[in-house]
Amino acid sequence: MSSSASPTILTYAGGIAGVVEAIAIQPLEFIKVRFQLNTGSNASIVQTTRDVIAEGGFLRLYRGLLPELCGMFPTRSAMYAGNEMAKRILLSFQGGEEGSTKKETMGIAGMAGFMSGIAEAVVANPFQIIKVRLQSKEHLGKYSNSFDCVKTVLREEGIAAFSIGIQATIIRNSIWNGVYFTTMFCIKEKTFLLSTNDQSRLQSTIFSLFTGFIAGVTATAFNAPFDVLKSRIQGQCPKNVQYTSTLDAFIKIGRREGISGLYKGFTPKAMRMGIGGAVAVTTFEAVCEIARGLEL
Repeated sequence: MSSSASPTILTYAGGIAGVVEAIAIQPLEFIKVRFQLNTGSNASIVQTTRDVIAEGGFLRLYRGLLPELCGMFPTRSAMYAGNEMAKRILLSFQGGEEGSTKKETMGIAGMAGFMSGIAEAVVANPFQIIKVRLQSKEHLGKYSNSFDCVKTVLREEGIAAFSIGIQATIIRNSIWNGVYFTTMFCIKEKTFLLSTNDQSRLQSTIFSLFTGFIAGVTATAFNAPFDVLKSRIQGQCPKNVQYTSTLDAFIKIGRREGISGLYKGFTPKAMRMGIGGAVAVTTFEAVCEIARGLEL
């Protein structure tokens, strides 16, 4: 289990998990952002995928991958390492007799996850700005690549532009992490597989994939509106700002598009976060196990 791993192992394991996740889910991430930025009715995932490929070939689905890759290493390090470290801190405050083993609870799992989301969001936000700008139709043709996007944003909007949408990002990540790690904890507590000590590597991998997927989809149901708010705020053209804050975006989208507008792109997002959650946690646990075996 990752609970006994050193901070260094946790940091690198989280980063590697993030990179693997980013590569695995990039096409779904691209479609999700397109769905969220569209204020009208969306076509199906299949039709949107066809349209994107017609727009710029198959590799268009991987546009924005570089900032996503660059961002996923530090953000997932903050998420997984932050969660484990927060859990240890919270456990240190847990009551009980001296010398007794302190046990994680659902409340600790949720609070540790929520706390890790704050650190993750602060690290992630600048990378999210670049990714959303590259994938947005409104900015199509404006940036030739990720580096050009960074230079253009800095020149036209200043360094403060990389903090746009930070409030929505913090809320989004904190809710998702809190629900994700709470769901993981509950599934592991209730399932009989964890009670067996002779669990094979294959069983362990399948179980991690299963719990990661279920937890990812569940967490997405709770944080989806804030992901839409984040994408809309960050995808705006500087000369045509519609949303001035998270609350303003929430009110305007709710009024114009209804509840469904706040859940734009939910299907590709749920698929993306479910698969991503499964791949990431399985990779994270595998790297922790390998690293401990090598005594890093």
